[in-house]
Amino acid sequence: MPILKISIIIPTRERSHYLFYALQTALQINDDNIEIIVSDNCSFDNTKAIVERFTDKRLKYIRTPKRVSMRENFNNAALASTGDYIIFFGDDDGILPKQFKYLRRILEKYLPDGISWQKTSYIWPNDETGKKFGGKKAGQIRFYGTRTYGSPSAYNPKKKFLNDLMNCRLKYFTSMTPNIYHGCVSRKFLEKNTTEKNVFFDSTIPDVNFRYRSILIGGNFVHVNHPFSINGDSAVSNGRAHNGYSPDDIRAKPAEKFHKENATDPYLNIFGNHTFTPLLMMATLETLRSRILNFNLVPNFTAWYSYVYKQAKGSLPQETFKTVVKSLEDYAIETGTLEEFNNAVQMRTKKNKKTVKETFNRIQTIMSTFQISANKDGENNILSAVNIYDEILGSSYESVLNNKKMYKKEWSITKHRARNRI
Repeated sequence: MPILKISIIIPTRERSHYLFYALQTALQINDDNIEIIVSDNCSFDNTKAIVERFTDKRLKYIRTPKRVSMRENFNNAALASTGDYIIFFGDDDGILPKQFKYLRRILEKYLPDGISWQKTSYIWPNDETGKKFGGKKAGQIRFYGTRTYGSPSAYNPKKKFLNDLMNCRLKYFTSMTPNIYHGCVSRKFLEKNTTEKNVFFDSTIPDVNFRYRSILIGGNFVHVNHPFSINGDSAVSNGRAHNGYSPDDIRAKPAEKFHKENATDPYLNIFGNHTFTPLLMMATLETLRSRILNFNLVPNFTAWYSYVYKQAKGSLPQETFKTVVKSLEDYAIETGTLEEFNNAVQMRTKKNKKTVKETFNRIQTIMSTFQISANKDGENNILSAVNIYDEILGSSYESVLNNKKMYKKEWSITKHRARNRI
């Protein structure tokens, strides 16, 4: 069988300070059968100069001639890629280079439609100007025994998650759901399941669009409880900016840019294009339902309206809350679901009680975890975090992939490596 080519795509927009380190995590991968694409959304900082500092033949730089939406930037990058499989991660994130060979091993064994994995997290301790950021948890990396060295598990997302998605049971959406962002997808799957040729993502947020589409249509996916990447949280993260801050709040600026760039995109959500993630999630589902042919299932509108309304009421400034509620009400009128909307608004908020199994799993996770500093040679950034994480994990996963009974022994060795480093 020919060796699979894997495309690693880093979308970026005027965040060269973070990109400098994130890009190096991919360049450290020892694999000639990859391409690394920096997809620059018409940045006016020194993004191009940062990329040109590296001469790796696997590296490809593309730049849009004008500002486009996140969706279009993702879509353009996927079209420009040539790999059999595609991975996206952000310009403040990192991939674990020494774990990459195990990801390739799993891909070549299963040849799935995609792979999801258990990413870990890192908070940048300083912003791009050097100011402190992230509080006490910043600059730390955490290891979880329950989320490391897991055996690959095959699943069909339609069978496993469709009912939960339609009924807005989102707490069951763990890392075991298909994703292009800190996940991997086959080009064949993308091309086969488009609503329109060369339009891989057809609503506002590309990773949620892909996840929900995969659940609605199904496929042959594999999940691995093992980290292959680190999700970075920085002062300018777009996801953080979508928490519904007031328009004059500086934390809302990345989201404000995001929505300005959406202005001319014909593939936005059919409603609810506001800076609030829960609303965008419901709107993504409704957009896909309107665009996927012969999909006739109707979601539990009361549950979805209730979820968005309660999240908004509990976290948003009054002005933003009113905007979100108005968007929901307008959509309810348009779709003839005003009764469901009114019922959702009148429902009392219930605290979600954890089941015995959930509580037990939580205790197991806490007991299996340890945390260390990501400081290496006086640096603390996504690159140092990635290198330390790889150092601690070592080559243990190879032993577990060869024999899953080796898990306990290898996890014990991992903890020993961490103690020696401290």
